[in-house]
Amino acid sequence: MASPHSLSFTFFLCFLLLISRSQSTFGPNRFVLPVHKDSKTSLYVTNISKRTTLVEIPLVVDLNGRYLWVTCNKNYLSSTYPVPLCHSIQCARANSHHCIACSPTAHPGCHNNACGLILENPVTNQNAMGELAEDVLSIQSTQGSNLGAMVTIPSFLFACAPSFLLQNGFPRDVQGVVGLGHGPISLPTQLSSHFGFPPTFALCLSDHGVIFFGNGPYYMQPGVDVSRSLGYTPLTITRKGEYFIEVRSIQINNKLLPLMNYITMRTKISTTMPYTVLEQSISQNLHSVLHQGDWDSPSETGVPF
Repeated sequence: MASPHSLSFTFFLCFLLLISRSQSTFGPNRFVLPVHKDSKTSLYVTNISKRTTLVEIPLVVDLNGRYLWVTCNKNYLSSTYPVPLCHSIQCARANSHHCIACSPTAHPGCHNNACGLILENPVTNQNAMGELAEDVLSIQSTQGSNLGAMVTIPSFLFACAPSFLLQNGFPRDVQGVVGLGHGPISLPTQLSSHFGFPPTFALCLSDHGVIFFGNGPYYMQPGVDVSRSLGYTPLTITRKGEYFIEVRSIQINNKLLPLMNYITMRTKISTTMPYTVLEQSISQNLHSVLHQGDWDSPSETGVPF
């Protein structure tokens, strides 16, 4: 990992729910979110309970996202929605450098002298300015094979985004994005900070998967410790909080793609793209090799994820 204090995660595919081994604790230190794959978009979606009174909100899972953001322009009703003012401690924590103004009639997502955050639709890469806010978030704890109580964070930092940021590429009922990136107010970071456990999480991505927050080992029913059979690859974390791995070679149809010795490929791991995407110079080299006639062309330009 990048440093002893860097956020880490375990990433693997599975077809059954993973269960973490029970440990004696003085408080909740493991949490779980069910994940399902949307059949039309191939995006992974989870439901997170927010607001007062609590409402389940469907969100796209973005491994490299820095924030949890939702649309607040319409139908956002909550009695626990304070807006941190510019230059406040909350804004400094969120690394916000923008003060925004809005119409005289204040409502969720629209306040004067609020902190602004630049938000992104990870599918279209469209950006928009959003408002930093706080509200209640509730998440399921787990202490082994049995689920624990729902646990609440009363002042979870998130962002309100304009509704047009959801117009392209997302499942119809989704209301925002939950970011798992290495950022100061991403979901793993805030859970770790609030409950005092190591900033570690595990992803099991399938049609019906799960995200665990907290240390493993992680067990697949009926008791197989999948963490023992995993291979581990060091991560590089960029300034944007994105997760990369180094790729030193590529094989297609069991044949090694000849690459120049000086080429080192940093490959971003993503939950919002169904295929790997090659950097342009590598892609051009690949096409030139494939057209030499000694290769069987693959059916896809990327590797299914």
